[in-house]
Amino acid sequence: MLRIGPIQLEYWHLILIGVGLAFLVWLIRGFTVRVSGSWERVDEGLGAGQRELISLVQFGPFVRGRRMMKGGFQEYTGILRGRTIFLTRRDHGRELIVSQGFPPELVKEIDGTVTAKLRMTLSADAQAIFGTFIPQKIEFTYRPPEITNRVFLEPSFRRYRLVSRDIKVADTPEGERPERPATPQIRKTL
Repeated sequence: MLRIGPIQLEYWHLILIGVGLAFLVWLIRGFTVRVSGSWERVDEGLGAGQRELISLVQFGPFVRGRRMMKGGFQEYTGILRGRTIFLTRRDHGRELIVSQGFPPELVKEIDGTVTAKLRMTLSADAQAIFGTFIPQKIEFTYRPPEITNRVFLEPSFRRYRLVSRDIKVADTPEGERPERPATPQIRKTL
């Protein structure tokens, strides 16, 4: 028991205050480390002519992201602890899931579920994130179409470089510019 003036604190009060202060420090630290922006994959595991662009946004230690793909998108959610980002990936979109080799009947069971985990570390200059990517193997049968097993595979290395602090909506090949909407001609008169 601790007495501070008219306030009498029990030991469990001190523990609760300590936990609250640790949470507050973690929350404030999340605002000082910036991972928002568009990140392009640059490791050797990427095939020739492929481009992988992930856009991340954050509010303090809470991180969300998206990768637009043909027929759907991949959604990333996670938290920031120090300079390390723990993310989970969820695939969305019928065409995207079918293009990965799954029967159309299984789309509802896979859409929006966790398909991969990432543990990435922000570099000292804040221009790269690197770490492990752990995909999930989903085993299924064709007749009848059903998922028989889900298991996370061995981690592989991933590295992304910062392209821009602005959020890019979709992947565009190098040298190509996305189409701009036609702007109406405005004439100024005085």
